[in-house]
Amino acid sequence: MRPGDARAGSLAAQRALRRPYRYAVTLVLACATLLALTLLLLDHSVSSREKYTQIGTGLASSVIFALIYTVLANREYAELIRREINTQFGDHMAEILNQMKQLNQLFLPTDQYPATKEFDLRFNRDLTRDLCSSTFYFFRGTSARFVSARLRQSDHGLEVVQVISVDPRDDGAIEARAADRRRRPGYEGKNLADIEEEIRDEILSSTVALFDCRDVCNIELGFVASTSPVRIEIFDNAIYTSLYRTPESLRNTYPETARFGKESQTYLIFRDECRRQLQLASQRRRFTTRDNDTQLAEYLVSLGYSRTGMNELAEIREMHRATMTSFTHALSMIGAGNE
Repeated sequence: MRPGDARAGSLAAQRALRRPYRYAVTLVLACATLLALTLLLLDHSVSSREKYTQIGTGLASSVIFALIYTVLANREYAELIRREINTQFGDHMAEILNQMKQLNQLFLPTDQYPATKEFDLRFNRDLTRDLCSSTFYFFRGTSARFVSARLRQSDHGLEVVQVISVDPRDDGAIEARAADRRRRPGYEGKNLADIEEEIRDEILSSTVALFDCRDVCNIELGFVASTSPVRIEIFDNAIYTSLYRTPESLRNTYPETARFGKESQTYLIFRDECRRQLQLASQRRRFTTRDNDTQLAEYLVSLGYSRTGMNELAEIREMHRATMTSFTHALSMIGAGNE
């Protein structure tokens, strides 16, 4: 609709609203005039000239009164209509804003973090804050190599940590994840088989590191024979989704990430989906303080890591500690707790 058409429609609506009022005023004036003329003509004690003078005077007074009344009534009526329109407009705007807020909570992220070549301090600070205020931590990704460092560095009241990683025994899943990594900086020219072996080593060291965090809280671990282009980290009040295959993520070391609140559809969908995946995961295991290194070595053998004796476990722990040095330093720069 063109602006001129809308303006014409608005004027027509205003005229229609005022029409009953005009009819009522006209009818009252006509009746009053007719009654006054009738009474005046029936009075034979007054001459015709005086009658005409009185009629003229009365008509003039009526016209003046009608004009004053009409001006004041129209002004009051216009003010009444304006207040009513403003009230309704304000109510409608409040309802629209409330609906927009609900839609934002359902579908839009509360924050976004661009892909980076170095550790993003703002992302790690926000994620640490959500971790420290949460009772559980759910991770789904390739190897969970940073999870143990987060648990060690942060002050929190976690009751359980649940982790889903790629099954190191599934060649197809490992190959698919290696093909994704091959596109990123630092992997150009690397042999695909070498990247696959690197991923298996990451899963091995991350599993040992998570086992060592069983004194912090119970650690529940499962493996799936598939890989996802999205890394998921879920807390009580938020979910972080990291996208591996966006153009920006492929050009950087660390992927771009979005944070959604617990009221969002993303949170509800992924929370239920990840819980179902963990229930169906293979080699599902819960680590507690009652477990020892012998049981860990047996578990690693069931994952396809045949050479994992006590000496190998010590070497794995030392290797993981060395690879996490830079990340641990980055976490120390943001502090711990709910600051």
